[in-house]
Amino acid sequence: MTPITRTPVGSRPDTLRQAQGPDGAEGPDGAEGPDGAEGPDGAERPDGAEVPDGDQAPAAARQIRGAGSPRDGAASPKRAARIAAAVSIALVGVYVAGTLVIVSPTTPVRGAVVAAAGPYFTQKWNVFAPSIMKTNITFSVQAQWRDADGTLVKSDWVNVTKLEQQAVPGHPEPSRIQKSSWNAMLAYNTRYLALDAQQREIVRDTFIQRADGGGYRAQSAESLIADLDAVSKTPGSGQGDIVRFLRYDYMLKEYATAFSTAYFDQDVERVRWRIDRTRPNDFENRFSEEQQFDDTAVTFGWRHVDDVIDPETLAVYRDVITRYGGAR
Repeated sequence: MTPITRTPVGSRPDTLRQAQGPDGAEGPDGAEGPDGAEGPDGAERPDGAEVPDGDQAPAAARQIRGAGSPRDGAASPKRAARIAAAVSIALVGVYVAGTLVIVSPTTPVRGAVVAAAGPYFTQKWNVFAPSIMKTNITFSVQAQWRDADGTLVKSDWVNVTKLEQQAVPGHPEPSRIQKSSWNAMLAYNTRYLALDAQQREIVRDTFIQRADGGGYRAQSAESLIADLDAVSKTPGSGQGDIVRFLRYDYMLKEYATAFSTAYFDQDVERVRWRIDRTRPNDFENRFSEEQQFDDTAVTFGWRHVDDVIDPETLAVYRDVITRYGGAR
């Protein structure tokens, strides 16, 4: 076995003594690290950046955060949030308090609050129906014809509007034809109310006169205009209302004639109609069994039938009456 020879440290080469050994090796202050970086005092970091000494660390941190720290501007947003929350709570409190006062029993305070809040918060039915009606209007007709002996026969009253409305329930979009009599009554009634009191009395009378040589005929439009204008408070100036009414009166006579002929299946000689009004109780009295308003009816006189109905028009009326369940 070859003996191990130990070489004294002092006799080692200088290069080896400088690299290792307690006496010749560089200590932590001057030694290079594994990557060749310098030690902590002046060494570079692994990525090449210098590590700041002493007070340089806080200064560098402040530069990274920016000139204004969160603590410097935190007070302002918090103060604004508190103010906004306080204003919101105050508004909600005023609204709730006002609502409670409005729904409370009548007091002077309630009156003042309602008057102040009314233009902004009051809700009425006319929000949904600006021209809401409080009265139900129906149109009924009556007819006369001659039997085999020549005797004048008078029919019962037939409520045309009620007959049309039988097809409306359960229908989401009813046709306009299903309320034609109702629409006609609105227009006719408007023109009727535009006349003077004496004129209304005349138009409720019969528009029939005796014909030369016997029989009867319809009163002429010229004579009707003259009679209505004679009782006017302002003769001559109100003929526009008179003419508008008489035109619609003639149209209504045509409608009543076609309907009556199809409904009664007779050669109708005369027709007349009636406007019935019914008004339900007000909302405050909706549960009352006693009727708050009386029913009213305005009956207009007989109109002579002097025209020939087109067969196709008559067939349409008969079909409508059958579909609405009004066949006799």
